[in-house]
Amino acid sequence: MDDCWDLIPVHEDRIRLHSVISGAGGVPLVLIHGMASSWRQWRGSMERLKNAFPLTALDLPGFGLSAASRAPMAFQDFADAAEQWCRQRGWGQLAGVGHSFGGAVLLDWASRYPDRFRRVALLAPAAIDHPWFRGDLWGLQYGLIRRLAGPLILWVVSTQWVGRRLFGHIVTDLNAVERGEVLDLQWGCRRAREMLRALHYYRFDGLMERLDRIRVPVLLGWGSADRVVPPEDADAYLARLPQAEIRWFQGCGHVPMVERRAECDDVLRWAADAHR
Repeated sequence: MDDCWDLIPVHEDRIRLHSVISGAGGVPLVLIHGMASSWRQWRGSMERLKNAFPLTALDLPGFGLSAASRAPMAFQDFADAAEQWCRQRGWGQLAGVGHSFGGAVLLDWASRYPDRFRRVALLAPAAIDHPWFRGDLWGLQYGLIRRLAGPLILWVVSTQWVGRRLFGHIVTDLNAVERGEVLDLQWGCRRAREMLRALHYYRFDGLMERLDRIRVPVLLGWGSADRVVPPEDADAYLARLPQAEIRWFQGCGHVPMVERRAECDDVLRWAADAHR
C-alpha cells in the first residue's frame, strides 16, 4: 500500500490530505472512515482485496495523518475537502463506501455533487441527529478543554485500560477482534484531533431532505446489534432512498470491517462493480 499526500484548499488554508492506495489501475473505490478513526480501519479489507480492484482510504482533515484546518470545520467542509481532493487528482466518477460519520460525509458529498458517484455504500451511516451526537454538553469550557486537554483526552480513551471499555461498547465481542485491528482502532482514536471540534459542529444542515438528489444505486450495511448508531435509523434512509437495499450483519456491532470481515468485503465488492 502506498501513502499519498495532496495539498487542498480548506477555508483560507492549504492543508495536507493523506490517503493510502491499494491495488493498481483505474479509478479507485474511495473508503471514508468514521468519527474516532482513520484510514487504518480499512487496512484488513485493503489487504484482502488489493488484487481485485484499486482502493483508496482517505484520512479526513484533522484525522489520521491528514492536517487539520486552523479554522473549525462545519459538517459540509468534510465533503467539500474530499471533492477538492478528487478534482486535484483528476478523477471522474467514483464509487464510495463510508462508515458511521464517514457515511454521513459520503451522503452529503453525493447529494451536493451528484455527478461524482456511480454507486454508494453506507455502513451504519450517522447522518440522523441524535442527542448523544451533539457537542453542546461540553458547555462553555469546551474550547478550553479542546485546546489544553484534547490530546491527553484522546490518548487516555485509546489506551488499553480505558480503550477496551470504549471498544467493547462498539463491537459485540472484543475478544474476537484481532490484536492488530484493535491497535489500528486505538491509533485512529489517538489521531482524531478534529473529533473534539467536529462534535461541536455535528449538524447535518438538512442532509436528509437532500437525499432525493442521489439517484445512483445505494447499499446499506448494518450490524443488527449496533449500540452506537441505532439500526432503526435504517428505516429513515430507506424511506428517503427508494433505490437503496440493505444487508444486515446479524449479531454485529458498529464496526463490521473487523467483526464481519467477509460480509463487509462483499459490500466493497458491490460498490466496486460500478467500475467494471
